[in-house]
Amino acid sequence: MLITELRPQKGHLVGLYSDGELIVSIDSDIVAEKAIKPMRDYPVETLQELLTQSQLRRAKARALYLLEFRDYSRRDMKTRLKRDEEFDEDSAEAAVEYLTEIGAIDDSRYAENMIRHLISQKHYGRRRIMQELAGKGIERTTAEEALEPFDTDEQAAILDLLQGRFSRDLGDEKGIRRTVATLQRYGYSTGDIYDALRTYGDTLQESRDECE
Repeated sequence: MLITELRPQKGHLVGLYSDGELIVSIDSDIVAEKAIKPMRDYPVETLQELLTQSQLRRAKARALYLLEFRDYSRRDMKTRLKRDEEFDEDSAEAAVEYLTEIGAIDDSRYAENMIRHLISQKHYGRRRIMQELAGKGIERTTAEEALEPFDTDEQAAILDLLQGRFSRDLGDEKGIRRTVATLQRYGYSTGDIYDALRTYGDTLQESRDECE
């Protein structure tokens, strides 16, 4: 195919035109590296290969830029690339594979950081944590290995919540039911919740007895 004109485009792209018709848009660095010139004939296969190389290079650059602001799981990054920049499936996947190879994306590290946040800030239980990790595309085995080092004494965690943020809600039956429902959404089992409630009640009664 005869390329008759090169035109600069947005985002460091160069449009390759044939008789006024845009044929393909290529990263400007690749255009320079491959010495693409107007008034030359290029096979369609060559143009397609240039497009593939351009997409991959741009996908890598975009992903690295996104990682400057926050961490991503493999699946989240792939989804973000396809959504934000409209990279095709192959380019997004290849970019994610490359970033995984160089350690820029690591699902185990991502899971550990996410677990730390969900425990310390959200106060979620194991079941809810596993759900959240699955929602980010973290494989179950990876999630379980990342969660293993963390303290998962769920009754103790529930008791801390009852003595802290939920203490004002436990004065009547309605408040207790609401607290139980909330803790269930946090990922704690009903059995652990009621065991912690009994412990909380016993501790509260002991404190009252001591004051009398």
